[in-house]
Amino acid sequence: MSQWKKLLIYFIIIAIFFSIIFFKKRGIKDYIVMHKRLEKLVEENRKIKKENELLKSEVKRLKSDLKYIEKIAREKYNMIKEDEILIKINKKREVKK
Repeated sequence: MSQWKKLLIYFIIIAIFFSIIFFKKRGIKDYIVMHKRLEKLVEENRKIKKENELLKSEVKRLKSDLKYIEKIAREKYNMIKEDEILIKINKKREVKK
């Protein structure tokens, strides 16, 4: 067998091997894609855990801190005490030309 035929056979075997590794299901390409997805999910999970801790602390404050409850009621829901009057002021800016 000539050297060129041996080289061609080796090239074909290597090409088949790499095509199986890279393009078959669960090959290297899929592994890389899944690894990137895993990194994104881990980061998203970290953010959700942090948000969850903030919400737990918010719930704890809302259960125990009366001044905080009053602050939220006034700012978010425009609530007032029995003897107070609510005055709303609309601030309109003049457009300068």
